[in-house]
Amino acid sequence: MNSLVKKPTFMPTVLAGALLTALSGHAVANDKDDVVEMERMVVTASLTQHSELTAPASVSVITADDLAKMPVKDISEAVRSATGVSVLSSTAYGRNTIRIRGLDSKHTLVLINGRRINSQDALIRGNDFDLSSIPLTAVQRIEVVRGPVSSLYGSEAMGGVVNVILKSPTKETSGSVGLEYESILEGDGGDGVKGHAYASGELAQNLEGSIIVESSSRDPWRTDTNPTFDALEKKDTTNVFGEMAWQLTDEQRLIADVIYTNDEREADWVHPRSGAQTNSQDSTRWNYGLTHEGAWESVDTQVRLYGENMKLDDASTAYTNGAADVELQNNTLDFKVSGLWRDSHEWVFGGEYRTSELENSRDVPSGDIDNYQGAVFVQGEFDLDKLALTLGGRQDFHEVYGSHFSPRAYAVYSFTDEFVFKGGAGGGFRAPGMMESSDQVRVISCGNRCWLTGNDDLKPEESESYEAGFAYESTSMGVGLMYYYTDFKNKIERDLTKPVGAVGKMPIFTYQNIGKAEIKGIELEGWYDITDSINLKGNYTYTDAKDKSTGDTLMKTPEHLANLDLNWEVFDAFTTFARVNYVGEQVITNLSRENKTVDGYTLVGLGVAYDFQQLNLKAGLNNIFDVELDDEDDYYGYSEKGRSAYVSATYLF
Repeated sequence: MNSLVKKPTFMPTVLAGALLTALSGHAVANDKDDVVEMERMVVTASLTQHSELTAPASVSVITADDLAKMPVKDISEAVRSATGVSVLSSTAYGRNTIRIRGLDSKHTLVLINGRRINSQDALIRGNDFDLSSIPLTAVQRIEVVRGPVSSLYGSEAMGGVVNVILKSPTKETSGSVGLEYESILEGDGGDGVKGHAYASGELAQNLEGSIIVESSSRDPWRTDTNPTFDALEKKDTTNVFGEMAWQLTDEQRLIADVIYTNDEREADWVHPRSGAQTNSQDSTRWNYGLTHEGAWESVDTQVRLYGENMKLDDASTAYTNGAADVELQNNTLDFKVSGLWRDSHEWVFGGEYRTSELENSRDVPSGDIDNYQGAVFVQGEFDLDKLALTLGGRQDFHEVYGSHFSPRAYAVYSFTDEFVFKGGAGGGFRAPGMMESSDQVRVISCGNRCWLTGNDDLKPEESESYEAGFAYESTSMGVGLMYYYTDFKNKIERDLTKPVGAVGKMPIFTYQNIGKAEIKGIELEGWYDITDSINLKGNYTYTDAKDKSTGDTLMKTPEHLANLDLNWEVFDAFTTFARVNYVGEQVITNLSRENKTVDGYTLVGLGVAYDFQQLNLKAGLNNIFDVELDDEDDYYGYSEKGRSAYVSATYLF
């Protein structure tokens, strides 16, 4: 029976120093064939292992080898070239968010080893603190599922899921240290540096452990066009990830982990009316968990207890009532039982209970908001010769919004081992966040030029989604074509056309259920080994996203997305690559509450990677044509990083 191999874990930070010392030694390389096999399997779509070709969903995988070549700083940059994914800034300070198939980032659920992370309710101006809390050095692979998976994961999984699967501790002692540097060649500032270290090995008999430390610093960056505004904020981040796995018996394993993150941000800018302003946020975050796994005679079990604590000092000179001390605490207990029926049909049953508490004395007059929710789910996978049928559903129970059922049906028909038809239907839902659903909340937004308040009358968002297409994959090439359609009900948006009040000259906006929306499109993707040393892969996504009530195009939903990667292994140790990302035209609303369709743009990057014995070297250029959006149109409301050069070195020991 196939099951989710990598599970969340916990380790007290007092062991970090001892562990790093204990694990220093000689590296033992993993078997290459085993690594390749694991990279080709996905687990997020159904909680069971499938190949990308036969998985009951549309899935993209970014492997550790891919990340080793990429000049990326966080998870959002790592998935930017994935099919159907657009990465746009949520603020004027360069904070990225992940959008899948035209849906907002709040409809994309981010997981670490299958468990959710969510600081969105504490950070009203973007959720990239979630993304920057994951050390890239720790990543084994990233699985991106396009389309709703609410039948397994519940709220927020309407547009898709990004599951970041981290490296497991190994018996063999291994490790690495590395340093990266990037310089933005245009504009003012923006230089950044990152150091990282990794160690893994056996601590005692049947006890394995690993630790990863990353520290990065980036200067603020201003464009030549707008030298009074930090297009990229100053950012200093430290991440520590530790994990221990204890094999209790041949059938049972206990795993524990912790992730510590300290993230400091600061941005300066000039308000047209009130003059010089400064935004400053300093967050400290702990993610921790304890997992028990059992492989019994006829079933496998998993029980997890995990939590997330985030403390944030949020300061902005635009506020007259001082800084906000924010604390968010999420706690989750979940379980999963899986097995085989009649030797070939897999089933899984599970449930979870989750509590959330938010304290924010400045933005929430009552001081705190809390809620609880629970869920149960069941899924069956039926192997009917050439037809694989997946049926499932999840019942969620929310303290405020009651119960909601999310069904799912998916079929994969294999004409041959290489050619399949895939299609399915699923329901999704999302309960309004704590900061969205209370009219007691009032926060600075719009780049510090408006106020945003919650709305007690919001309804949960609901969706029905369908997809169908074909996929082919051989040893030298692969191609896929997928049509998707989503019918949205009660979609929640900030209504920037109808202020509900004002504080001085700054308008107050709120959230509204805009009624119904319709999103449909086509995804085309493929890869081809031109020769044994040259590989080409690319994808194209067309999206038509409309408000069904008005006929207007949904904001920040590019009509066209395209990505192209070319890799050439010049010789065994030397690789060159080129990458092209195209973001098509999209509708943006400016601060004057006017809609405008802005032009698309193209980003091009080039790079090289060289492996010299145990040393890996990497260098390249990003945005080589120096595309600056505020040169073209001030409606964008965000900036792409200017032309930049990067170098890095990693030593394996």
